[in-house]
Amino acid sequence: MNNGLLTVMLAMSLCACASYGLPQGDANYDAIKSATDDCKAKGGQIELKSGYDGRQLSSYECKIGGAK
Repeated sequence: MNNGLLTVMLAMSLCACASYGLPQGDANYDAIKSATDDCKAKGGQIELKSGYDGRQLSSYECKIGGAK
């Protein structure tokens, strides 16, 4: 295996960076609270996606680690 490829694969595996979008639904207090608690349990925080108004739960994502 190529040393450069091996280095890139190793670097990617060491970065615990991830993000995931939240499911569809109304972004009411209980839904946001539950999603925030789940995200925090995974070491992340809820953020509003760029260009979204925040009325729908899917307007948010959980960013874990250094995810952008």
